[in-house]
Amino acid sequence: MLNIQSCIIVGSGISGLSVARKLREYAVDLTLIEKGRSPGGRMATRTEGASIFDHGAQFVTTREQVFRERVENWVDKNAVKPWYVGPLGNMRYVGITGMRSIPELLSKELNVRYSEKVTKIRFRKDVWTVTVLPHGETKTRTHQSDFLVLTAPVPQSLKLLQESNIELDYDEEEELSRIKYVRCISVMAKLKGPAGLPNPGAMDLNHDVLRWIGDNYAKGVSPVEGTITLHSSPKFAERYWDAPDEERIPIMLAAAKPFLKSDVVESASHRWGFSEPTRIYKEKQPFRVPYYLDEDHRIALCGDGFNGPRIEAAAISGASLADRLVRPY
Repeated sequence: MLNIQSCIIVGSGISGLSVARKLREYAVDLTLIEKGRSPGGRMATRTEGASIFDHGAQFVTTREQVFRERVENWVDKNAVKPWYVGPLGNMRYVGITGMRSIPELLSKELNVRYSEKVTKIRFRKDVWTVTVLPHGETKTRTHQSDFLVLTAPVPQSLKLLQESNIELDYDEEEELSRIKYVRCISVMAKLKGPAGLPNPGAMDLNHDVLRWIGDNYAKGVSPVEGTITLHSSPKFAERYWDAPDEERIPIMLAAAKPFLKSDVVESASHRWGFSEPTRIYKEKQPFRVPYYLDEDHRIALCGDGFNGPRIEAAAISGASLADRLVRPY
């Protein structure tokens, strides 16, 4: 064990929450710093009037037994429910009131500092000092701990390290810089009536414009019919990333129109700059571990960039790191 008394975790997505839940069992003094107003990262749910949209991750699947048991525990706690079996034969689970139900459950009893953006980190005399700027304020604050975990997308974590003049091992930094992500544009649309998508209310697409159409009403998330989520293809997102909504949303809606039985009344978009990794940490190396750990400088990184794009993979990355941190030598 690394004798961790206190730990700051930057990010409250599934990997950060997985680290925190494990360290909490060992009485580590935890502080999670989240720039958003709620936990979850891409497990995001938005409410517009009576309509509810999952506009990030659409479901969670299980392949590993240890994670399957965890999801079954979430089912028992009425946080998730089965939706349908995907093309690979895995059950796709969804949050009871949206995907955010999962991080809301996991963040209970944790010290999460919301709406705080990390601006600088410093390591001196075995102590990490993390400087944050709370939303809507002009004065920064600081948090301190003897260990630091970064769970943001790797390019964002590397940028923070570089801007803070924190040097990593050269070869390791090279490996981390090779981690790549694709972008995604999400459109949330309200329809005049039912969406009319075939059962179970979702379509995986291999389309130049669209990758996914989901009906949040059929999913059991939204109480209002005709509440749909569209996800763009990576190719479309790259091309229209900086385009205004007035240009990109109509193209995505036009691509979805043949699949829908009702017209669109209202729509909005959200951009996911790091939707999923296409290359992960030390991808082709044997005996790789799904996290980065520098014991001397008491810092670690984890998340989907270390284990793959699925929620399960990100969760296992965080849990594996936590197991390593508390494992006796």
